Amino acid sequence: MVLVNPKDTDESWSQILKKAKHNEKTEILTYDEEVLNFWKKPRQRLPYLTRTQPDSPSYEDEVDFPPMAEKRMMNAAAAANVQDNENDVLINEDLNYFGGPEGKFMTCDLETPCPPQEECVPIQPNAATGLCTCLTGYRRNKQRKCILGAIPYRSYLTAAAGSSSSNEQEQQPMLPSDVGTEMSPDMVVPKEKEKDKDKDIVVSVMSKEVRLPEQEVTLAAFTVPDEQTSDTKYKYLWTLISQPKGPMNGTISDQSKSKVKLSNLSEGLYTFKVTVTSEDNLSFGEAEANVTVLPEKRINQAPQVIIIPRVQIIRKPTTNAILDGSTSTDDDKIINWHWEVISGPIGYQPQLPEVNTLQLDLTSPGNYTFKLTVTDSNNVTNSTTAFIALLKETDYAPVANAGDAVILYLPNNNVTLNGTASSDDHEIVAWEWTKDASDEAKAVDMQNTRTPYVQLSNLEEGMYTFVLKVTDASGQSSTAKVHVFVKQPTNSPPIAKAGANQTTSLPINWALLNGSESKDDIGIKTYHWKQISGPKDAIILEANTSMANATSLTLGLYEFELTVMDENNNTASDSTWVKIVQERNAAPVANAGGDHSITLPMTAIYLNGSQSWDDLAVVKYQWTREDNSLAAGVIVGNTDNQAIMILSNLVQGRYVFKLTVSDDQGLTSSDTVSINVHPDPMLMHLVQITLPMDITILTQSELDSIVQKLQLLLGDDNKIEIRELKYDLNTGAAVLVFYVMRISPASGTESKAVNGLHVERLLRAKLQKDASILGALFVDIRATVCQNNCSGHGQCNPTTRACICEAFWMPSAGYFFANDEANCDWSILYVFVGVIFTCLLLSGVFWAIACACRQTKTKPRLRQKVQKYALIGNQDEESINYSRTSLTESETDSDVLFETRTKSNGKIPHRSSAHGGHSCGGNGTGSGSSGRETGHKYQINKLGRKIKA
Repeated sequence: MVLVNPKDTDESWSQILKKAKHNEKTEILTYDEEVLNFWKKPRQRLPYLTRTQPDSPSYEDEVDFPPMAEKRMMNAAAAANVQDNENDVLINEDLNYFGGPEGKFMTCDLETPCPPQEECVPIQPNAATGLCTCLTGYRRNKQRKCILGAIPYRSYLTAAAGSSSSNEQEQQPMLPSDVGTEMSPDMVVPKEKEKDKDKDIVVSVMSKEVRLPEQEVTLAAFTVPDEQTSDTKYKYLWTLISQPKGPMNGTISDQSKSKVKLSNLSEGLYTFKVTVTSEDNLSFGEAEANVTVLPEKRINQAPQVIIIPRVQIIRKPTTNAILDGSTSTDDDKIINWHWEVISGPIGYQPQLPEVNTLQLDLTSPGNYTFKLTVTDSNNVTNSTTAFIALLKETDYAPVANAGDAVILYLPNNNVTLNGTASSDDHEIVAWEWTKDASDEAKAVDMQNTRTPYVQLSNLEEGMYTFVLKVTDASGQSSTAKVHVFVKQPTNSPPIAKAGANQTTSLPINWALLNGSESKDDIGIKTYHWKQISGPKDAIILEANTSMANATSLTLGLYEFELTVMDENNNTASDSTWVKIVQERNAAPVANAGGDHSITLPMTAIYLNGSQSWDDLAVVKYQWTREDNSLAAGVIVGNTDNQAIMILSNLVQGRYVFKLTVSDDQGLTSSDTVSINVHPDPMLMHLVQITLPMDITILTQSELDSIVQKLQLLLGDDNKIEIRELKYDLNTGAAVLVFYVMRISPASGTESKAVNGLHVERLLRAKLQKDASILGALFVDIRATVCQNNCSGHGQCNPTTRACICEAFWMPSAGYFFANDEANCDWSILYVFVGVIFTCLLLSGVFWAIACACRQTKTKPRLRQKVQKYALIGNQDEESINYSRTSLTESETDSDVLFETRTKSNGKIPHRSSAHGGHSCGGNGTGSGSSGRETGHKYQINKLGRKIKA
């Protein structure tokens, strides 16, 4: 039985059924070509379905259907027994469709329900009797019970036919018999469709490992479901995928069984694949397994321990020594080096690392013995020792040096002797100055005699000899002598002249100090200027010359002193006064520091106006923003009233600020400075992700974890560079801003930045699959700058990222019903025209369907014009000509029974007459009905003529 409904396309029923569940998430039916081929097979071999056979008359009355159906099913079972094996399989499978395995079935009606998981399916629509078949999603096993399983398409077609009949409440006609004769009886799956089989067998094989000389191993395949559960036999095929390089060897046995035996294997890795297929070729599964053949175990040899050098002798101050054990050998490999001290000076207990080369720092002289123990891969150990002797350093006696002889001229009778030229190979620990034994009677005052510098005073005329004794740490000492000659003076002290007092008027704030008039009878050796007093400290340039310059002077009185010294160290001093007055106040000079240029993301800058100056002093700084300057940017604190102003939160553009400085008398001066802020070169590459956590609770460890997970999503060929961590002003949520650099695989360095829109789409695609990969659901991810051009017909909203389309443009349907990006692809005019055209097209299609449906009705025969006369001898023939009318005027018993049975539904179905009346869409009324409606409008007169009543 085949369900036929009108359709408006050229698609076949198989294509329509394929699309029936296309948009549903859960697949209900299992579809394959073998099931569809079932409906293409001829029905000559299915006598219970064939209605045109001579021995199977057509019963129009449904009251006779139950016994007729049972008889036809029994005939089908009997006919199936005489067919060949192939036909037996086919008929049994077809009978399973009607509810019973191996040709056995169960009938049902409204009062006799079917067993659990079964339903009653009528052979014909609106029939009271049917056959029990499994519910959708169940199949019948050999125990004749319906169990869950793959649903063949033939059950789906039966359910669809029943549903269509119930919804429309209309009788569906049977196809003509010639449709059934065109179907093929063979159920063969085409080779080109084998790849569409459901892979519903789960196969598992455990990989194995074997060590030579053992060369045999067995692999076993396990299936879910197994053969007992699935009630079918499986076919196994083992194939070799890969094997070790070298000559081909190895033997495989039982290649078509669930267990395969491998022998004569060589060292290396083998990979095998097993393919499991059911007997009906409708399901299969496959799996792979590895067989690792390990080399034979070797006989382990103890490692050979070698230390280079075995014996070392070093002398202080060298304290470093190296013991190299890396030359130790083993037949496999050494996995551990352990050093320990066997003997050494008391208190030497170092923590020695377990390395092959040991670096030592020996501090105490003595003999050291070190032991090296090595362990190989089989935990076999061996050891050896090394010897190091650390000798004491040779200590030489110190060398005393009391300095050069000194000549003094009275009245200068003070001198300091310097013994720092003394030396020792280690360190001098003691100093001692004394008078020579020959000078014990001479008067002198000595201070700091236990230091390198001894101070002598109150010397008298004559020659003095002083002795310096130095001692090192080992107690060795050395002495040296120095002579001091005290003579009568040969000249007078110098005369210092600092110059006349000066008065300078502002704005000149400097004064020239002239001491060139100082003199001495022999010559002046040094000059030195210093400030004695003043309102503030001045800066003296070239203070050690006769001509000095005192700068940075302000209003007030300054005193400067000049000190001169002659060759005999005789000194003299003189002072001078400098008075700074102000006759006329000069305006200050503002200096804002010059123009600046910065590039985002740098958003802060220092504006330095400290180079502004005044003849007296700058007392006030004021920074103001010019009218043509950008309004953005924040001045930090009250720095706009200081010499250095800090400006932050800058944006792209030009800023202009004016610096106004004032002195204490109210005069001002101004200078302007401009700041050009250039756009961020990485702006189009920036991506920001809003995290579902407040900025006040986000820790550095959580941020590092999120960055690591983002790096994992982007892959090793990309590197995340964090630009900033900010927060949303509305929600306070943390917003991470970053960009991605592509890493060159050749050099391993960052080559170029990845476009932000590309990074956004990549992360959205991965996070939509598993948004919790970041530890919490992300709120939003987007490029910092909206890069959507809205198809060239609109503008992108930077906040919502939606397209604001121009007039007569709108987004495409994919934006509303799919996950397409915001766009302005469709013209409103074209959409309006398309909707009108679609409505007209659908109206035309429905009108064509209606016309086609009307034309499929059988045109009723035109009523022959009633003759008002007839030959007396032809009355019998005339009765024959109107046999159709006479037949339709009377009701048969079956008609009465049929109408009686069907009146319970509130509608009397009209059967087609024997002359082939048909209905369109299940409506219609046959010509037989018409005959009954017009049969009582005529009567026979006395002459046998039929005239209108």
